[in-house]
Amino acid sequence: MPRKLDNQSTSELMQRFENLQEDATPLWGKMNPTQMLAHCTAALKMAFGEIPAKVRFSPWKASIARLLFIEWFPFPKDSPTAPEMDPNKKLKITSSFEEEKQTLLNHLSRMNNTKSDYVFGMHPLFRQMNRKQWGKLIYKHLDHHLRQFGV
Repeated sequence: MPRKLDNQSTSELMQRFENLQEDATPLWGKMNPTQMLAHCTAALKMAFGEIPAKVRFSPWKASIARLLFIEWFPFPKDSPTAPEMDPNKKLKITSSFEEEKQTLLNHLSRMNNTKSDYVFGMHPLFRQMNRKQWGKLIYKHLDHHLRQFGV
């Protein structure tokens, strides 16, 4: 089962992001480290409702997808992302590597400190989720991309 996003796992993720190098080569995928940081920040912004998501699944398909991809299966390598979070589509990057890293760390800290009754934004595939579900998804997503760069 994927880990939850708590103080310990947030600290671990933050340390791993601190170890990410600007010139790191991905083990898979098309993003460079700066694009990956912006992509991960966009996912956190989507969780907070700051980037609206175009919902792509019906409620019952979303509940099955949530169960499969958040609870059971690892993220597939080279899987497509929502256009809202794609650095080659709608997501525009205007900051440096270090600025993107700091922005991501700030949003990750914010997510870790968000209370369970916060009303999160909609996810394009998994639809409405609570703090626990978003936390698991965020942890799993960030871990996936850190592993993408060998961190």
